[in-house]
Amino acid sequence: MRFAYRRSPDDGQAVTVDIMPHPERAGTYRITVGERVLELSDHLLSQLGFLKEAGRITLQWQGMEYHLFDASQRRRATPHQVGDLRAPMAGKIIRVLVQPGTLVTAGTPLLILEAMKMEHQITAPQDGTVTRLLCREGDQVSTGAELAVVEPTA
Repeated sequence: MRFAYRRSPDDGQAVTVDIMPHPERAGTYRITVGERVLELSDHLLSQLGFLKEAGRITLQWQGMEYHLFDASQRRRATPHQVGDLRAPMAGKIIRVLVQPGTLVTAGTPLLILEAMKMEHQITAPQDGTVTRLLCREGDQVSTGAELAVVEPTA
């Protein structure tokens, strides 16, 4: 299997990845990433999580999450508006501390995200009003998922 990826949606440099069974060792794969060659055995592949959706590739291995962007897809900047709040890493929403309409000040805790056995507070980036909550307690979210929107106070 051969494909190309970028390190970010707007990165101009594509890196070629080639994955092939090792010609001399059964159960082992030779992975070439750009100029770098790696070998990976079948039993390690079973511990690797892989998801490809809409030009984005997510790999999860040993508690880490890596994001790659399909180079065959058209480059585009990730939309981001002031007040948008996104998950810093994949995890589970264990507490929602506000509701739409809640007035908040910069730094007010909005949500608690549990990831890698740790709790991460998602806080208001500025003074404003919570206009949308896009998750509920118990939701599993991926890195970069939009969680809430806080409209700045005028």
